[in-house]
Amino acid sequence: MKTRTYMLIVALLFTSSAAFADRPPNIVLLIGDDHGYPYFGFMGDTNVETPSMDALARGGVTFSHGHVTVPYCRPSLRTMITGLYPVQYQLRLNEYVEKRMREDAGYEALGDVEKRMWMSVEKANGMAIFDTLPKLLKEQGYVSWQGGKWWENSYRNGHFDEGMTEGWDMDTFGTDQFFHEMMGAEGNELVRETMDPLFDFIDRHTDEPMFIWFGPMLPHTPLDAPYKYQKYYADRELSRSAKEYYANISWWDDGVGRLMDHIESRGLLENTLFIYLSDNGWEQDADVEYWYPEALADYDSEYLTGGFRGKGSLFDMGLRTPIIFYWKGSIDAEFNDTSLVSSLDLVPTILDIAGVDAPPELQGYSLRPLLDGSGSIDERSEIVSYSNNRRSRTDAMGAAAEGYAVRTRSHHFFWYADTGETRLYDMTLDPRGDVDLSESKPELVNEFKQIIAGWKESVGMTERLDIHE
Repeated sequence: MKTRTYMLIVALLFTSSAAFADRPPNIVLLIGDDHGYPYFGFMGDTNVETPSMDALARGGVTFSHGHVTVPYCRPSLRTMITGLYPVQYQLRLNEYVEKRMREDAGYEALGDVEKRMWMSVEKANGMAIFDTLPKLLKEQGYVSWQGGKWWENSYRNGHFDEGMTEGWDMDTFGTDQFFHEMMGAEGNELVRETMDPLFDFIDRHTDEPMFIWFGPMLPHTPLDAPYKYQKYYADRELSRSAKEYYANISWWDDGVGRLMDHIESRGLLENTLFIYLSDNGWEQDADVEYWYPEALADYDSEYLTGGFRGKGSLFDMGLRTPIIFYWKGSIDAEFNDTSLVSSLDLVPTILDIAGVDAPPELQGYSLRPLLDGSGSIDERSEIVSYSNNRRSRTDAMGAAAEGYAVRTRSHHFFWYADTGETRLYDMTLDPRGDVDLSESKPELVNEFKQIIAGWKESVGMTERLDIHE
């Protein structure tokens, strides 16, 4: 009897392995929310506790010089799901919204509040016209799930099969609560409140390739991690705001660990590709204090959004994120600290691995040759970013701007065209950007401005464009 049972188990395992070999891998996109690039154990931080992320980095290919397309969340997430620059996305979205205004006979009769409500909904619903990852992956039989931050009303607008963000409660429009609705509504409960919807989805689809959008609102404010994570930092010589932010990071990290444990318990670990990156940067060094008694009451810009070189800024810290690809048994571990990798590369890479042709308008590259050793790629020499928003000490949401950044292997440059401000840093000698070289190296400033002009032409940008919401 024992022999028969053993042989049956072996047969089932062999059948399962053969089935996995004949299908593309599950793909789990792990999206940190406001996670600054220095604040991981594997990036050298000696204070923050990130054992799950450290394990991913040790076992996968880690690009330590990854960058997102914009230093704040919504347009950054749009790049991750479509592979487009935010400017490309916004230009097409604007055409869609203008078309909807012409088609809607009742639009002109709406009052001011109703028009703003209409605009919020239509901008989010416009996601449905794009070729998103869930839509493209359906060609290979993928089923898809959304949880966490999702600014585009219902998960259905992104062509997900299932998700936590059912849609916005429009009765909250005009209140502080509506911002929470826009960020993800019920999806914001992922990890913070529950992981059951995700685990249920996985359990019902073990025999199909899955695409999972895992974007918990962490370490994003509120900085309210349970004592389970606060205790790691309680007795350390850190500022209060650092303790709170790092505890939220450990909360995120534990969510990643629980997800990986669940996938492993279902026998799916070796057929699952995990990809990590953050939506934008953050600045919160261990000895810097942003908290004070009235911080929340005053909606303090630094306590709510970190230091002025992180989220919302065009400093390297606002745009940089490690990008990790972990696929147990299929990708050899490597720490790549030379390649300039962009969030633009996610969609082409995922589609390449899944066996789906990428849309021709995408400007990112498939990183697959760097992951599986199958060849080389013509690596980019620079990354260009655009922002129509700058940090403000009087408004946590920032202020209007027209800013551009260029990152090369050796330099980081940014320029606010509306004010003429320029900054240039030698990232080899000055990785945190302390010494501005823009006045002493005018030839480099001009070179970077020419790169920006060429980039604007390539994406069809002729004037300042609003992409920040």
